[in-house]
Amino acid sequence: MPKIVFRGKTYNSVFEMPNELREAYQVEKRRGPAGNNASKPLTDFVEMSDEIRDMYERALGTVKDKSVSSQPLSELPTTEDIYRQSAPSHMKNLPSDESAFRPSPSPVPPAHPAIEEDNGPRRLVLTIIGVMILAGAAFFVLQYMN
Repeated sequence: MPKIVFRGKTYNSVFEMPNELREAYQVEKRRGPAGNNASKPLTDFVEMSDEIRDMYERALGTVKDKSVSSQPLSELPTTEDIYRQSAPSHMKNLPSDESAFRPSPSPVPPAHPAIEEDNGPRRLVLTIIGVMILAGAAFFVLQYMN
């Protein structure tokens, strides 16, 4: 019986796999042959500029037979590697720093809002409750003094 290599691990049979992996393996196995029947490359029926065609053919040459879902994460290329592989030859030495696309901090510090929360009704209610408590305390004090 042939050994099965799936997501970086080797199994003697499908039944040795955990249930989740077995289901994923079976789905990928069913989907695999149907997805690999592409006989014509994309360049045959899509018009591309020479530069795009070169990038496409370079990327196509680096595709492995393994599907992405079966590759261990440690073997996946980094963003820097993908940039280097797909960039035209005269741009391969440029940095792929994504910080250029992040917004810069505002040069003006944020100001406090001109409109502040209105505490008037809450303050009025608390004042009325305080007066009622003081009046109640005064009432009890006067009752016990007489």
